[in-house]
Amino acid sequence: MASSAGNVVALGEHARARIGGARLEYADALTACRALALERMGHALSTMLDEIEDELFELAEAAQDREQQNTYLDARSQARAKRGAIEGAFRAHFVELFDRKVNGPAASPAPAAPQELSLVEPEALEESLAVREMARKLHAACEGELLALSQRLGFMLERPELAGDANPLSPETICSALKDACDQIESGFKVRLALLRQLERHAEAALNGMYHDVNAHLIERRIMPEVRIAVRRPPSNARPPAPTASAAPPAMAAAAAANAPALAVPGGGAARAEAPPDVFQMISQWLAVAPSPTPAPSGASAAAQPAPHAPDPQLLEQLTRMHRDGVVQGEGALVNTVRALKSSPLAASLGTLDAMTIDVVGMLFDYIFEDRHIPASVKAHLGRLQLPTLKVALVDKAFFSSPSHPARRLLDLLAECAIGLDESHAEDSDVLRLVEGVVATVLTEFESDLALFATQVARVEAFIAERRDVEASLVERSTRLLEERERREAAMGQARCEAERRIEGRAWVPAAVREMLTGPWVVALAEALLEQGVAGEPWQELVKAMDELVWSVEPKSAPEDRKRLVSTLPGMLARIAKGMERAGMTREARDAFFGTLVDCHAYAVKAGLRGVAALPQPRAPEETRNGGLARERIPAGDLQIEEIRLRPAQGAARNVFTRTGIWVNLQRGTWVEFVRPDGSRVRARLTWISPNKGVYLFTNPLSHLEAISVSPEALAEQMRLGEARLLDDGPLVDRAVGSMMASLRPAA
Repeated sequence: MASSAGNVVALGEHARARIGGARLEYADALTACRALALERMGHALSTMLDEIEDELFELAEAAQDREQQNTYLDARSQARAKRGAIEGAFRAHFVELFDRKVNGPAASPAPAAPQELSLVEPEALEESLAVREMARKLHAACEGELLALSQRLGFMLERPELAGDANPLSPETICSALKDACDQIESGFKVRLALLRQLERHAEAALNGMYHDVNAHLIERRIMPEVRIAVRRPPSNARPPAPTASAAPPAMAAAAAANAPALAVPGGGAARAEAPPDVFQMISQWLAVAPSPTPAPSGASAAAQPAPHAPDPQLLEQLTRMHRDGVVQGEGALVNTVRALKSSPLAASLGTLDAMTIDVVGMLFDYIFEDRHIPASVKAHLGRLQLPTLKVALVDKAFFSSPSHPARRLLDLLAECAIGLDESHAEDSDVLRLVEGVVATVLTEFESDLALFATQVARVEAFIAERRDVEASLVERSTRLLEERERREAAMGQARCEAERRIEGRAWVPAAVREMLTGPWVVALAEALLEQGVAGEPWQELVKAMDELVWSVEPKSAPEDRKRLVSTLPGMLARIAKGMERAGMTREARDAFFGTLVDCHAYAVKAGLRGVAALPQPRAPEETRNGGLARERIPAGDLQIEEIRLRPAQGAARNVFTRTGIWVNLQRGTWVEFVRPDGSRVRARLTWISPNKGVYLFTNPLSHLEAISVSPEALAEQMRLGEARLLDDGPLVDRAVGSMMASLRPAA
C-alpha cells in the first residue's frame, strides 16, 4: 500500500505471513484493513477539521474568560494554518502504530526500567490523561463492532485473546495518532488540548463507521468464520469475613495495615504467599506521580516494615460531615464529586499520596458512571457513595487489591442485584428501595468502622438469594413448558417427514390430498406418536390409511386395481375420517375434503381407462419466505413466555454465520439486553439451555411471571440487527479497576 507518509512497513514480513499461502492471505487482508481504516479515518479527520472551525469560533464568542477565548481562537487559526501537517502526521503515526502492533511486542524494544520514579510535568500528565479518557469513552461507545473486530484480527495474528490496546485498530491507536497530529500545533499545551477535545466530540461516529466497514470487509473475505460472543465468567469471590470493629480512623488504618499484602523478604520468601498484587501502587507508578516504596533494611522482618501512610484525621472528619450533610450529586445527575475535591480548598494541603488516592477514586467513579451495563437509576445511588468510598481508600489501600474487601464487595453486590432493572420494572421496585436504603445507611452511619459495610453486604446477599429462589421457580415452570413444546415439535417434524416422503416424486397426487396430508394429517400423526410412539396402534392405523389414500388417487389402468379400489374404499374412508377427527378438523372441513376426494377417485379411474398413466396436477405456488425473526407469546396460566425463532429463508445457507456474521456460544448466567419491536428494552439472564435443540431460556430474578425463549441463531440475528447486546455482570469494581489498569498500562 502506498502512503503519503512513506513509512509503511510491509505486512507480508509479519511472522504469520511467512508460512503458507493462507497466512499470506491473512497478511494481504491486514494490509487491506489498514488501507481501509486509513482511508476512512483520514477522510473523517478532514471532515472534522471543517466542522470544528465554526465550533471553535462559537466557543470563543461564548467564552466569559479572555484567556479561554484566546485559546479557542488560537486553536481555530492553528488548525487552519497547520491543516496539511495535522492530516499528514495523523496518517504517518497511524500507519506506524498499526504496523508496530501487527508485528507484536517483539517489534517494539522494551523501555529500560527507570532507576527511580520522578514527577511528571502537570501539563504532560493532564494531556496523557485526556488521551486515555478519550480512548476509554470511544472503546465503550464502539463496544459491539470492536469486540468482533478484535476477535477477527486476533485470529489472523494468532493472538486469540487480542483485546484492548493490543488491537492494531483500537481506539488507543486512533487517539494516539490524533494526539500526535495535534502536536503539530506550536501554540502551547492549552491550544492543543482544546483542539483534541473538539476532535473527540466527532470521533465516535467516524470510528464506529470505520469498524463496521472493516468487519464487513473481513466477513466478505471469510476471515474467522465463527465469531463467538461470550462473556468471561469471573471466579466467584468468597464471602468476606466481617472485619474487626474499630472506633476511630487511626484504628481503621491499623486494620488496613494488618490486612495489607506483605512485601517479599530477601532470602526468606514472601511473608504471605497468597497476597494479592498492590493495585494502588501499580496505578500510582504508571501515572508516575507516586513515590517508590521504601525498601526494607537488609535482614528486617515483615513486622519491621514502615508503618502505612495515615491520612489527615481532619480530612476524614471533613469527608464524614460532607457525606452526612448530603454534599454529593443529586439523584438525577452523575457528577464526580471526588474529582471536584481536587480543586477545592480542602485539597490544597494534601500530600502526594492522598492526592493520588483522590485521583484514583475519581477515575474509579468515572468508569462506573460510563458503564453501559448498570442502569442509570442505580448509577445515581452508587454515585452517592463516592465520599464514603474515598474515606475507605484513604486509610486502606487494600480496597483496590482485595475483591473481598467489604466496601468493595458492597459496591459489587449493589450493581449485581440491580443489573436486571429495565423499563418493565417500576421506579419504586424492591431492588431500588433496597439500594436506596443501603446507601442511606452508609451515608448516615459510616464513620470509621468497616463492620458497617459487612452488615450491608449480608443484607444485599440475602435479597439476592431471595430473588434467586423466586427465579428458580420460574425456570422450573418454564422448562417444563418448553420441554413439552420441544417434544411436540419433534413429533411434528417426524410426522411431516412421513407424509412428505409418501408424496415426494408423485406429481399426480392432487393438491387437495397434498394439503390434507401435510396439514391436518401431520397433526394427527404427531398426536399418535406422543401417545404411544411408532409401535403403537394409533400411529400404525394412520400410516396405513395414508398409504391407502395415496394409492387410491393413482390412475387405475389395470382392472384388478379398479376392483381393489371399490373393495377397500369403505374401510379407507372410515380410517381417514377417524384420523381427521383426531387432527381436530371440523365437520364442514371433513365433508368438503370427502367431496373433493370423490372427484379425485373418478379422475383416477377415467385416466386409467384412457391409458393415461400419470397426468401431473398443477402445483400450488409455494409461499415465498423471506426469513427474519418470528415472535410468539406462549401463555400458560399466569406465566408468559416470549418465543423468538429465526424463520428459514428460501435458498438460504444452513450455516447461520453466512446470514448473520455472528455465532453465539453463551454460558449460563450471561445477561442480555433485548430491544423489543416497540423499542422497549428488557434484561434477562441465561438460566437454562435445552439439551435437545440448544434453545436458550432467559429469565429475570426481578420478574416471576415472564421469560424469553430464543434459539441461538435467532439471538445471533438479533445481535446483528442491534436488537440484543451482552451485559457484563462481572464484579463492578473489578471491571472498573481492570479498565483503569488496561488504559494506563500501555503508557507505563
